[in-house]
Parts: sequence; C-alpha cells; structure tokens
Amino acid sequence: MSDLIYPTLDLFLYALKSSLNTTDAEIQKNKVAFLAQLPPDTQFNDPDIETEYLELTHPAQIDLISNKKTLGGYYYPVRLNDTYGLQIDCSINNQTETQPAKSFAILKTEIEQELNKELVTIGKTWLLSGWLPENSSQNPEAIAKNCYNALFKDTYWQPEKGTFFEGKVFEIWRSGNINQSREKVTTPSNNHEHHVIIALYPHRESAEKAAEFYKDWMGLFCYRSKISWAYWQSRLVKESLLNHYKQIEDNRKITNLSNSWQEKQSISNSRKILNNIDNILQQYTIDLLNLSFQKQIIEINLSNYQLRLALIQEKAGQNNQLDFLEKFSVLANKKYLPQITKDIENMQLGLQLLEDTINTTRSRIEVEKSERERNFQELVAVAGAGIATVSLVKEPVKDCKDIFKQVHPFCKEYPFSFSLIVGIIVGFVVWSLRKRLR
Repeated sequence: MSDLIYPTLDLFLYALKSSLNTTDAEIQKNKVAFLAQLPPDTQFNDPDIETEYLELTHPAQIDLISNKKTLGGYYYPVRLNDTYGLQIDCSINNQTETQPAKSFAILKTEIEQELNKELVTIGKTWLLSGWLPENSSQNPEAIAKNCYNALFKDTYWQPEKGTFFEGKVFEIWRSGNINQSREKVTTPSNNHEHHVIIALYPHRESAEKAAEFYKDWMGLFCYRSKISWAYWQSRLVKESLLNHYKQIEDNRKITNLSNSWQEKQSISNSRKILNNIDNILQQYTIDLLNLSFQKQIIEINLSNYQLRLALIQEKAGQNNQLDFLEKFSVLANKKYLPQITKDIENMQLGLQLLEDTINTTRSRIEVEKSERERNFQELVAVAGAGIATVSLVKEPVKDCKDIFKQVHPFCKEYPFSFSLIVGIIVGFVVWSLRKRLR
C-alpha cells in the first residue's frame, strides 16, 4: 500500500496578460479568459499598473466548492508583471486517516473540471504533497512514483531529488514542444510542458511549514514557465526565418533560371518578383527582432528565477536541499541562451545575403529596363528616319516620274512603293550608323 495523509494537489498555471504588440482589445480578451477560471461574482481588481506581485481578488483565496463533500480547496489568482498566475488547490478533507495514492487522480479530475479550455497558458506546474503516517516504513520514492502514475499514464520516471523541511522532494520535467514544428502548432498554448513536483513530508508540522512557501513557488514557477515558453517560441521563430529564407532563394532561382534559358522576363514580372522578395524580407526582419526579444525574455526571467530560488533557499535554511531546482537555470544558461545567440548570428548573416540578393535582382531589373528603353529609342529613331524619308520622297517621285521612268518603269507605276523602299534603306543606314557610333 502507498498511503499518505492529507493528499493535496496544487496546479500553478500561467497566462500572459500582455505581450509584444498586444492591443487593448487583446489585453481585455486575455483578462476575460482568465477571469472565467474563477467562480462567478468574484471581486476581481486588476489596476493598470506595473507590479511585481499583485493579489487580484478579495479575499485573496476563494473557496473551491466541490460536489464531493470529501474534497476542499481554493483559488488563488495573482498578477506578476505582464503575466496572470493562478493556483488551484484541492485536497482530501481528512487530516487524520491515510489515503491511497490513487486519490490524486480524483483531485486532478476535480481541478480539470474547473479549468476554462479557452485560456491560453504559457506553462503550468503540478505540485503533489502530503505526509506519511507515523512510524511509516514505506519507501518515499516508491510512494511518489505511485502518486505520479495515478495522474499521468506514462512510464517516464527519472526524477531529480532533494529535501525540503525533512520531506523528500521529486521533480519530473520534460517538454514536448521543443521539437514541435510550426505546422503542427494549432495554439500558442504551452500545454505540452510537463513539470511535476512531488513532496512527501514525515509529519504534519513539516508539511505546514512547507505550505508557507506557496507564494514563493508561485513566482518561481512563473519565471520557469516564461523561460520555457520563450525558448519554445524561439524555435518556432527560427523555423519561420528558415522558411522565409527558402522562399527568397526560390524567387532568386526563378530569375536566374529565366536568364539561363535566355527568356527575358517582362519588367512587370521582374518587379513582381522583387516586390515579393521585399515583402518576405520585411517579415524576415520582424522575425529576427522577435528572436532577439525571446532571448531578452529568457535573460530577464532567468535572473528573476535565480534570485527567487536563492531567497527560497535562504528562507528555508541550510538543512534543505533544493539544488535540483538549479539545474533548470544551468540548462537555460548553457543551452537556451547560447542556442538563440547562435541562431541570431546566423540569421543576421542570412539577412545580409538576402539583401545582396535583392540588390542584385534590382540592378538586373534596372539594366534590363535601360536596355529596353535604349532599344525602343533605336526603334523610334530608325522608324522616324524612314517615315520622314517616305514623306520627303513621295511627292518628288510623282513630279519627276518622267525622270525616274528612265531609271526603271517601276518608279513611274508605283511611286509610293518606291519611296517606301527608299525610306527603308535610309532607316537601315541610320540604324547601322547609330550602332557603330554607340
């Protein structure tokens, strides 16, 4: 049996109130979606001010009313700068008798029934806790694994381990979003983020001391969620940049292929391709700025994460081992930030190459345009010379037909045709001279 007393399940979830280029209408929509998580007639107060931590309701904790009398809990909504945070707590209303590990499945079902499916979250953390019966000989890790299996139907169990107020703490984390392609993303929600912490305490006193840290966990998990979310966003932005680059290369190949076949494109078609490249390049530049923005989000929240964790460790005292929580900041420092920095450098180099491509295409269009204008001027000059000659020769031919008759009878019978031939000859001579003098 994997029994423990007062099994409690807390869900910490986070949603953006505002982000880059968010309109007032979108901010209001995000607020309404978050408010829908709470019971009706909740006194919600969210002033338009910058704040590191703001409790949004009065009272700060709102009772969770369940149809099951054996369950109890509360909602605790806050705002951390530009992010909404919500803790939903649900527990078995019995602090004396042991409960099986499968009780957590009941608690999870109850919490999920309270969730608004339209809320777009950037991250969430499940926190399972309880204390062991007195003089229990059960293996805490075996109990933790059974509790985890009661909630998540997978075989993944490779936890990080620590201690907190004499209790054993286990962390399980993985992200299914990191390698997810842009085409498969149907929502900006970070629902595939999987972060679970299980804390099993030796007695009620240590569990109550640990419960005083819920506000600290609220902040720490928020910074963590924003880091994971920003890195996931950076992967999507990078994929978008690569797609833009490929589109520009495809357009460039079209122009080169046409030239290799000696099939001169029309000016309008060439300009259409150039405009298309310009539009793609504009989106490429926006994505490149967005990539830098995601890096800044990680840097800011990583600093906040490290500061918050240091405060928790100081507040908890030296007998607590929370070093496993530092591994996430190491991951962000050694993988997330260097990866995005390298991506930015590569994409900036790509931007230079794309700009060179556009300049080359634009120069080719201008040369082609100048060549066609020169050819047109040649045509006008030659045609003008020919027409002028025809006009000048036509009347003298009529007047001097007896003279031209001695040259050839054709000149008398067809004076206009004769003058046209003379005009063509003159036009040809003019064309030859212009070509030699060019």
